[in-house]
Amino acid sequence: MNGSNIIEVEDATWGQQVESSGKPVVVMFYSPACPYCKAMEPYFEEYAREYKTSAVFARIDISANPWTAERYGVQGTPTFKFFCHGRPVWEQVGQIYPSILKNAVRDMVQYGEECIRKSTPIGQDITGYV
Repeated sequence: MNGSNIIEVEDATWGQQVESSGKPVVVMFYSPACPYCKAMEPYFEEYAREYKTSAVFARIDISANPWTAERYGVQGTPTFKFFCHGRPVWEQVGQIYPSILKNAVRDMVQYGEECIRKSTPIGQDITGYV
């Protein structure tokens, strides 16, 4: 996505780009064949532009990165997940009204550090974990 405020993440770069991020991270799990993902993309890009100083926006193709998708229980696309300090704090599966996604992004950015209290740790007993 040239000129985009959205970074493309892969299994190999997930830890560095999402889990080690100093900012909240909004991730869109997608697949290239998903029409709902394509429909949500312009809105996701708009919010990435609007909130680029407060949060990191990332996309991950679950068909090319099954390990991360399995690790976070992603079964359908699009799935939007918000991470604070590498921990998932909110998710929404499927095509949703853009205003719902925007409100969720705004709220997450607004509450920043408070979100860590509401997060849950990730178990390390994952299939395929090295």
